[in-house]
Amino acid sequence: MSSQAWSPIVGFYGMLCVWAAWLSGSGAVLSPNGTIFEDRCKKTTTCEVLKYNTCLGSPLPYTHTSLILAEDSSTQEEAYEKLTMWSGLRNAPRCWSVIQPLLCAVYMPKCENGRVELPSQSLCLATRRPCSIVDQERGWPNFLKCDHFPMGCSNEVQKLKFNTSGQCEAPLVKTDIQSSWYKDVEGCGIQCDNPLFTEEEHNDMHAYIAYFGTITLLCTFFTLATFLADWKNSNRYPAVILFYINACFFVGSIGWLAQFLDGARDEIVCKSDNTMRLGEPSSSETLSCVTIFIIVYYSLMSGVIWFVMLTYAWHTSFKALGTTHQPLSGRTSYFHMVTWSIPFVLTVAILAIAEVDGDSVSGICFVGYKNYKYRAGFVLAPIGVVLVVGGYFLIRGE
Repeated sequence: MSSQAWSPIVGFYGMLCVWAAWLSGSGAVLSPNGTIFEDRCKKTTTCEVLKYNTCLGSPLPYTHTSLILAEDSSTQEEAYEKLTMWSGLRNAPRCWSVIQPLLCAVYMPKCENGRVELPSQSLCLATRRPCSIVDQERGWPNFLKCDHFPMGCSNEVQKLKFNTSGQCEAPLVKTDIQSSWYKDVEGCGIQCDNPLFTEEEHNDMHAYIAYFGTITLLCTFFTLATFLADWKNSNRYPAVILFYINACFFVGSIGWLAQFLDGARDEIVCKSDNTMRLGEPSSSETLSCVTIFIIVYYSLMSGVIWFVMLTYAWHTSFKALGTTHQPLSGRTSYFHMVTWSIPFVLTVAILAIAEVDGDSVSGICFVGYKNYKYRAGFVLAPIGVVLVVGGYFLIRGE
């Protein structure tokens, strides 16, 4: 058989050899005519003796390295300083556990016989999600972007054992509950105690709530008892509206004072991992936070709306003075429908969007501790409308 007939077979056989070597990730690849292709997992460079025998605390099993991969370093001393700067990611435990091999593979890679090992693209991609804080704060430098690295390469650095016990920086604490993670810092959540206030300020606020809540509870209880003692004569509008207002604030006071039961405050405002309750209700936690929120919020909204009903009743009654007309006849049922249904709708809406947050200072769960716009929309706006409408009826009633 002629050489021309053999050439396609030799060419095909040569391609198979190239593909086999590529898939195996071995060293150099030989072409059919003996030409050496450069290994895709290694890069030709000049090796230099390692000046540091450890990388991020882990001993290096080789003696030579190269700075060709670390574009922001021209000397080993500078590369060591850059690694020290990257060590700040110890405060993001899940990031720190996956980024150490990549950093060492770039800043202190193994270099042998004039060729330096390249990190695998999978090694790089494993850092993107846990280390999203890097992308958010400063962005990944160009030489650490994953599209620069080949797939399927083994690297000497990957065999090293790194210390993965990173710590969260205060006011963050370590947690394995994903719903507790602070944005872009996987493995860390905000501590339960509000970091903006000292322990002394916490105690002072708790004492104030205890005194004020107790006084409110006793005063409203006395008012309710007065009405109930002569309910037959007291159950008349508009006077009976004062009974409902006091009933709302009496129940609300119970919600505020519930935190003073043994261990109740931590149960209400803290998650099981000792992080702050945010975005309740959640399926992983107890309903103590949500229960306190419903008691306090629903009672507050019902009480302030009853105030509007009171001003309207006074305004209407004053206009009817000197006549036999009963201005509130047939309207009282609408009072109940409005004052009980509107707070119910608002409460359900807040629970539906999961915007109930715990606060260690107040000791309760309420809306808008984290997202203040919801506090404005569900608390300040309704109370503002109540004051305007109630003030209008009061002025008209003079």
